[in-house]
Amino acid sequence: MDKNTLSPNRVEQVAGAITELGYSGIVKFDETEPEYEFLTSVLDEFESDRHLALLSILAATQDYQLAGDAQKFWQTLEETLLEYGELESESDVNRVLNDFLQKPVNARLREQKQNRLIRMAENGFGEWFLENYPDMDPIQVWEKIADALETEMDRKTVVIGVKIYDIFNLVVNGRYLELPADVPIPCDLQVERVAVASGLTNTEDKSSVMEAWARVMQSVNEELEKPVSMLRIDSIVWQAGQIISKNDDQRSASRHALQEHFGHVGLKEQDSERLARELTVGLEA
Repeated sequence: MDKNTLSPNRVEQVAGAITELGYSGIVKFDETEPEYEFLTSVLDEFESDRHLALLSILAATQDYQLAGDAQKFWQTLEETLLEYGELESESDVNRVLNDFLQKPVNARLREQKQNRLIRMAENGFGEWFLENYPDMDPIQVWEKIADALETEMDRKTVVIGVKIYDIFNLVVNGRYLELPADVPIPCDLQVERVAVASGLTNTEDKSSVMEAWARVMQSVNEELEKPVSMLRIDSIVWQAGQIISKNDDQRSASRHALQEHFGHVGLKEQDSERLARELTVGLEA
């Protein structure tokens, strides 16, 4: 590949491995996301779905620059929430989150995160959400998150907020929200890592990475029996990125660990092998 270019062949191969999983195989990855585990653990403990949904969205906007990993982030939120045992008002939501931000997992950029929550409250997101849940259009929720954060809809933090609301709806109502397939991928370190590891692109430049995954998703949806949102692809990519990182970006170790994880997700052995192979082509042997 030339500098900062995408590989059409790698797009085809990676998309083929994902398409082979089928719709049911792809969505299995959401069930191993740390947000999903958090929601399934706490849902029955609280009567108000609307307040739990708000808490989850607001927490998701703080899921960055962690002193630990995302699993620790959501586990700590679960522990903090269960200590309170009550979630019946916007004030309850804010108290839980304020306490949560004092935990070690949120030590990095703590003041910035606190200011972000204050901004969202002052811009009326919580009040609007609680008044209108569950009858608002998902796109409107997306727009309101961006407005409350005073940023663009395609920013990573905004899209992460939308993603957890999407997963929340899956857990509570048994279905995803009606979102467009071309939701931008929340571009973080793991998403960039896998774009390079899979040979889709030779750069971690954000625009190149997002374009690479957009082309993969387009190719997947051209073949799949039922279209999937980019948020489903993100779950696969993010989990793979974590595993590749833990194995020091080494091909053999990463490939073995990915196959093991994919088996745990519930993929067939041959599908696990193919996906692990395609996501590690660009790594050093």
